[in-house]
Order: sequence, then C-alpha cells, then structure tokens
Amino acid sequence: MTIAIRPADLEKDKAVIIEALFRNLTPASDEKRFNWLYLKNPTGPAHAWLAEEDGNVVGISAAFARGIQNNGTQKTGWVLGDFCVSEKYRSLGPALQLQRATLNALKESQQAEFCYDFPSRSLMAIYRRLGIKPTGQMVRLAKPIRVDRKLEQLTGSNLLAKSGGSIGNLLLQAADLRLGGSKGYRLAFHNGECGSEFTELCSRQREQGVTLARSSEYLNWRYVRHPLTNYRILTARQGSVLKGYLIFSCTGEDAFIAEWCVSSDSDGFAALISDLVRRLRADRIMTVSAFLMESDPRLPQLIQLGFRPRESTEVVVYWPGSTPIASAAWQLMYGDRDI
Repeated sequence: MTIAIRPADLEKDKAVIIEALFRNLTPASDEKRFNWLYLKNPTGPAHAWLAEEDGNVVGISAAFARGIQNNGTQKTGWVLGDFCVSEKYRSLGPALQLQRATLNALKESQQAEFCYDFPSRSLMAIYRRLGIKPTGQMVRLAKPIRVDRKLEQLTGSNLLAKSGGSIGNLLLQAADLRLGGSKGYRLAFHNGECGSEFTELCSRQREQGVTLARSSEYLNWRYVRHPLTNYRILTARQGSVLKGYLIFSCTGEDAFIAEWCVSSDSDGFAALISDLVRRLRADRIMTVSAFLMESDPRLPQLIQLGFRPRESTEVVVYWPGSTPIASAAWQLMYGDRDI
C-alpha cells in the first residue's frame, strides 16, 4: 500500500471531496455544504489535503480559518475537521500519515499561529502517536426542562409519564423562578441577518483568555446562513441597545446552546437563560445543553443557573512554531467547532 498526500485544489477537487465525505463521514455532504464551509467563510477559504492510492482518494483532512482573540490581540487560527479515511484504509498507518502531513503543511505555510481540534476517540489516538497531548476537556452541561421523557424511560409507560410528568414539570418550573426573569432586559428573537451592533457588542468584550473573534459577518455565515442547522438568536436589549445574545438549535427534544456574548453584567446572561428555558419548555423541549472548557470562568455561573456537568471530550490545540498558550486560557464553545 503506497499512499501519497497532496494539497487539494478546492475547485478541481470539489466533486471528489464531496463524494468522499459523503461516503466516509456524513450523508449531509453535498455542494451546498461544501460551498458554505470551504469557500464562503468570511475569514478565508479552507485548506484541504487528500490521501491517494493509485489516483483514488482514500482520505481527506481539512482546516477552516478562524479569527482568534488572545487577551484582546487578534491572531489567525484554524479549526481542524472533515477528517476521514475510507473503510479499507482505517488502520492506524494511513490516518497517521494523513494527519502528520496536515499538521506539517500548516506549519510550513506559516499561515497558522495555532490550530485546534475536537477529535474523536480514534483521532485522539493518532494525536497521541504524534506526541500531541490533549490541551483540556470540553464539558457538556445539561439543564432539565421537562421530566416527561425521563419518567417514560424509568417507568416504561407513556401514561404514567404523562400523569407524573405534570407534577415534575411544575416543580422544575417553580425551581426556575430563581433565575429571576428578564431583569429589566427586553428579550426577543432576532430575525434576519446580524448587523453592526453585534460586532460592536463583541468588540466591547475584553475577556481574559482565548476566544473566537466574533463579528456580524462571522455570525451571519456561521449561523444565519448555515445550510444544515436552523439556529435561533435570542437577544437582550436595554432600550435600543443590544446587551447580549444567545444562539441555539434544537434536535428532536433537545436544545443545544452554540454560543453567547453578553455585556459585563452577569444579569444579562441569566435573563437570556431564563427566557430561553421558558420558550423551550413551552415547545416541549426536555433538556438544554451548553458546552464549555473545564477551566472556563463562566462555567460556575451555568451551574448556578441549574446546569449540571455531564460527559466531557478532549480538545487539542497545536502550535506550529509559536509559544503555547496555557490550557486555562482557552474559552471555546460548542459553536466553535468546524461545523
């Protein structure tokens, strides 16, 4: 088996990339997804690498540009994704060769000060073979909104779940009264594209640590124009001034918070969570989840608002030639993944 790795030409190799991703990674791979993810990112087009044997594509890896704020200083970063290898080649060797070539190419290009990844367990094994250890853990924190599903799982009876659920749901609703309501904010869904006020809000935040550089252009591309997921944007305003936003999506009976940005007043985030929970409960959503790095200073506030830590996954940050940033500085969220 002789495998060669080469940079992909996003125009000439478009069809083979779409087909290989469809076959080996996701049935959502199509031209619409490719154009959005690989070509229309306002931070810049993607980079991709192909693993080939006798001219046939047997593996793909990609890197997607992100603007990064490091204590207020703008840097260039890349989130790694769309890594897959054909079933016949899923021994450690081909995958290791492909990922090593990807990281070396990013290092040699001098375009990336660092890159990060949310690897699967099998990909984490490849990183370890490359001598790269996880930078930290991303924790899922879940908040129950309704008990119907849990009761049905425990009792095996839809009837018992409905009768007991009404009491349990009232208790959850009563417990959430401590969230405090709107706290003087006007809370509403934002419709259409994000304007300059979103850029201005995020630029006013000078959080200590490493976060994505968020702008209206980025938010519109990442969420408003997302070809696969219907994201909703909940806003908090005082008068006409945007004080915060929260972006989420729903899958079945579960909601997932992608990201949020609020002014320094912590009441703004509590107001957004309170209003989100009220709306989700009315829509019969059972659980809402948020994701933060284990060392993120915002994590305790989520716990105070009724979220509880669940499973965690490893996060890798690779510095191809720059000084490593301490793991405690990284403040990544669910929406900071590749897609």
